[in-house]
Amino acid sequence: MSDLIFDNGEFARQQKTLHGELALADLPRVAGEVLAGGPVQFALAGGSDHYKRLTLDLSLKGHFELSCRRCLKPMPFELDVASRFTLFADEARMDEAEADDEDLEGLLFERAFDPMNLVEDEILLSLPFAPAHDSCESDAAAAPDAGSTPQKPNPFAVLAELKGKLKRGEQ
Repeated sequence: MSDLIFDNGEFARQQKTLHGELALADLPRVAGEVLAGGPVQFALAGGSDHYKRLTLDLSLKGHFELSCRRCLKPMPFELDVASRFTLFADEARMDEAEADDEDLEGLLFERAFDPMNLVEDEILLSLPFAPAHDSCESDAAAAPDAGSTPQKPNPFAVLAELKGKLKRGEQ
């Protein structure tokens, strides 16, 4: 797909579609952020929105192994992304439209559009900033066993007991 460069405006205007599968080796920026990964299925479709603006719809599905930031062990990550990009002739119009609609994602018209960059950008944006298991094995190992160490008294209970002694005149 890296050899495939086209005019994104014409692609959208003609409502073309492009779909396939990419190996992790085809995604060098993504490969540097994950431990392993299977193929990524992609689909790119041109069209227009309800304002008759040209759009590109991108969907991505795949599976990666990320490194947990707590225990450093592999953890699974399912990629399932669907994004719509609205095409604009200049940055000023794109910025104005994005300011009016916070859900809008804009792209500029490009005669030499490389869809690989868009695919990699969307994958990288979907990865968690600091991936972590809900509960790591190291957390369970580090947690003390309830029967092995005595429980510390609740500091509020101790304070209440002291206040009660002071009221009764005990010391």
